Amino acid sequence: MRILSVVTRNYYGQPQALEPMFLEFTEPLLRMGHVVEHFDHVLTCAQVGPDECGAQFIDTIKRRGYDLILYQTGGRDFVARDAIADAARRAPIVAWNSDDDWQWETYTRLIAPLFTYAITTYPHIYNGARRQHPNLLLSQWGCLETDAQLDREKDLEFTFVGQVYRSRVAELRALRKNAGLRIFGLGALRVSFPPMNNRFVRNCVTRILPATNRALAFPEVHAIWNRSKISYTPLGASTDSRMLQIKGRVFQMGLSGTLMLCQACENLDPYYTAGKEYVPFYNLQDCVSKARYYLNHESERAWIAGAYAARTRAEHLWSHRFADIFRKIGISRGTGVPRVPPVLAA
Repeated sequence: MRILSVVTRNYYGQPQALEPMFLEFTEPLLRMGHVVEHFDHVLTCAQVGPDECGAQFIDTIKRRGYDLILYQTGGRDFVARDAIADAARRAPIVAWNSDDDWQWETYTRLIAPLFTYAITTYPHIYNGARRQHPNLLLSQWGCLETDAQLDREKDLEFTFVGQVYRSRVAELRALRKNAGLRIFGLGALRVSFPPMNNRFVRNCVTRILPATNRALAFPEVHAIWNRSKISYTPLGASTDSRMLQIKGRVFQMGLSGTLMLCQACENLDPYYTAGKEYVPFYNLQDCVSKARYYLNHESERAWIAGAYAARTRAEHLWSHRFADIFRKIGISRGTGVPRVPPVLAA
């Protein structure tokens, strides 16, 4: 198939860091034998606004012709809605919706009818909305094999890599103090240098020393996972840490050989077995105790990390996700033209 991948290229707008979804929605599809082209709707919208972005989007579709369009939503209109509806008349368009736990009611449910199919990663959203939205599908994040090194020496003990939101600072500081957690990524100085939690101070420091507050490139993130014995894996939403999400990192680091020390969440049960393929924690003290235990019991740590990697390779690669999506939309072997839901075709 000829596929147009409509995803942003830059992670949080930082040109030196690739957005993981750019890699995930291009490289696996290329390896599956498809022709994949890219349209950055976020950057284009920032430059010309959603209406002109929509016009350029439609012009690209007209000129190039596609069998399928994959579209990353993001909680706001980067492409004008009438352009999305127009695109759906020209080629099947599948929306990948992130963060539906907090933006389904305010955004996703309003735009879902514009797409041929809309994908959510939240079972409770799917179960509660699929009757009203018959084009809604359930899928999940996956693992990109690029840069994963299962057998690399684990010279980092207990790490967190990712964006440090204000809501994460207190827990990361406690884990650093009590379990030796090392923190990497955008906002890491919020933990070790408290004045960085003041926006004015942070902006001044960043202007003078930009390298002190930058997003890590995806290979850098993988390098830390590859070197880590244990990876701290919080699931709290950035808007409310009490609201648990299945985040991409759950699968992305699956082939690194790290042990996933993860916030307990029943939604993980279909994907990994607690205590055998990852270690759940129920509060910060439990997290501290388990981090200390597995750092002192390497054979147990390595066994669980190996089982985590084996399950990831068997079931949770992005190639598995796309094969499942293609099956659901009527492409049994990953080639051919997707079917349109009868309710939309009528």
